[in-house]
Amino acid sequence: MAAYHLVQHHHQMHPAGLHRALAFNSNNTLALKRTVLRPAGSGSRNSHPRALRWQHQCQRRQYSRSTSFSGGRDVRILEVGPRDGLQNIKTLVPTPTKVELIERLAAAGLRDIEATSFVSPKWVPQLADGAEVMRQIRPLTHAQPGDGDRRFPVLAPNPKGLENAMKSDAKEVVIFASASQAFSKANQNCTVDEALAQAESVARKALPQGIAVRGVVSCIFADPYSGPTKPQEVEYVVKRLLDMGCYEVSLGDTLGVGTPYDTQLLLEYLLRDTPARLLAGHFHDTYGQAVANVARAYDLGLRTFDSSVAGLGGCPYAVGAKGNLATEDIVYMFDRMGVNTGVDLDKLVETGDWISQQLGRPNGSRAGSALVAKAKAGTKAPPTPASTKRTWTLVQDYGDYKVERAGPVVQVTLTRPANGNALTGPMVDGLTALYRSLAQDRTVFHIVLAAEGRFFCTGMDLSGGTETSDTSAADGYFARVSELFRAIDESPQTTIAVVDGPCYAGGVGLSTVCDVRLASSRARWTLSEVKLGLAPAIISKFMVREWGVSFAREAILSGREVHVAELHRLGAVHGLADGSDDLQRLLHGYLDQLRKAAPVAASWCKDLVKVAWALPTSAKQEQLISDKFADMMLPGSEGRHGIAQFQKKVKVVDWVSFWNENKK
Repeated sequence: MAAYHLVQHHHQMHPAGLHRALAFNSNNTLALKRTVLRPAGSGSRNSHPRALRWQHQCQRRQYSRSTSFSGGRDVRILEVGPRDGLQNIKTLVPTPTKVELIERLAAAGLRDIEATSFVSPKWVPQLADGAEVMRQIRPLTHAQPGDGDRRFPVLAPNPKGLENAMKSDAKEVVIFASASQAFSKANQNCTVDEALAQAESVARKALPQGIAVRGVVSCIFADPYSGPTKPQEVEYVVKRLLDMGCYEVSLGDTLGVGTPYDTQLLLEYLLRDTPARLLAGHFHDTYGQAVANVARAYDLGLRTFDSSVAGLGGCPYAVGAKGNLATEDIVYMFDRMGVNTGVDLDKLVETGDWISQQLGRPNGSRAGSALVAKAKAGTKAPPTPASTKRTWTLVQDYGDYKVERAGPVVQVTLTRPANGNALTGPMVDGLTALYRSLAQDRTVFHIVLAAEGRFFCTGMDLSGGTETSDTSAADGYFARVSELFRAIDESPQTTIAVVDGPCYAGGVGLSTVCDVRLASSRARWTLSEVKLGLAPAIISKFMVREWGVSFAREAILSGREVHVAELHRLGAVHGLADGSDDLQRLLHGYLDQLRKAAPVAASWCKDLVKVAWALPTSAKQEQLISDKFADMMLPGSEGRHGIAQFQKKVKVVDWVSFWNENKK
């Protein structure tokens, strides 16, 4: 115990809290010295044959590569709600509800979901239907080929549980042991070494069958029976689990007593010999410290964390230790930090609210509860004034797209829903000519781009009828497509993309080249080019301009699906609606707002913003600013008329009448 006392003395001397003992080398310089306390009779961590340890290391490296974060994720979140969150609820949850919970979590973007447990129904009756749950969720395993398979680890604490898990086609099992002798006896009715021996018997049978094994160590900070846990005791269990072949060990704060300070002390101790990639954090929120502990663990290098939707779950053997870290809370935090989790927070919040209602219990997520309340407060759309009831008059139906008009607004609608509104060569040429023509029409103030059907636009029609290889001729593919985007980008009118479904490739470009994006919850953006050996060359400049360099780069490189909530938080989507009907109300409300804007002044604003982005502090920018300032007050200008109306106390200038009277 002397070594542990020395460590504690060092804590008092150094507030930064490095959990290390200091000693002098022969050259009289300070060095780190480590003394590991092991329970009596524990044996050496090198007691396994060398060949077996080498095999385990190879399997761990292989599995680590297969679990690399897909879709550009910066962190990996393992959702434990369906197992850890439900297991102690006394009222039996119907199997269909469990399956739907897993389906909803997967749809929200979670790729690692602890699905169930294979323990004796006598001890955990809630999860007696584990085999049936696994059977019903099997189609989810490969739901999105090419984007990283989903994983559904299951708890299998003994050989019998492993046998049943294997019958259910489980690909990953979880084994565990406590760092505390007292807790191990209360929880598993055995010593720590006996629990580890049982866990090892599972690992030895699972690994040769190609089943991945994940380890969990509980009570990393304290247990309810014997008090604080020594870091040496945690390290002992961690290294034993890794030696068994676990690809990763999750550190469980079972009582939720840890603080960021405790987290830093323990991780600094463990990370001297154990790489951060082999560790995960599992923090309970009993004292409201879980999110802060995750943030500190992230700063120290951990990139995998366990959490439970709506804060479901807790520990039945630890009095008062209720409340896993809520997945909504950790995703919200990482989103605010700019760390990509790959999870759609809006869908996750909906799932947490739904399962809380299904179980008849309060939502345990602070962020989830706040966002649900905020959403409900904003569900009632303001009444639409009668003046916004626009009637679209058909101007021309070209078959693949149509043109309608309502006053100073023209709406262009893509009408190839059966083909995902993919752009054909004739469509590209026709739309280019349309936008060039509208640019000369002073009576058109705004241009809306919309689409029929499930998709906004899936890009260029690559079904075989479009020649894409000719980049040299003036009328080649590159020149024609570039001209379309140039025509939209240079349009003097305010251009609005109304996105009510997924966009792919060139369809992403169509939405990002517009000035304003209004979208429904169905909207998605996917830069799929990289998956086909291509790059979004023509549209890249518009994406970077609208999404920002860092976000656009990751989206382009990963080819992942970008959710509407992400772009809304970035400010790249300017209005978000729940569905198609709400999106139309949002559009008309926005057009009402634009009625107040003078069309020529709006065009000048676009020019000023464009040059400020492309050529900041340049001579061209200075000249443009000077020219526009001079033009503002020319005789007959909008500026002169607007000031005159202001002096007459006219609150909203009728710009349609102004331009009708000044047609030339």
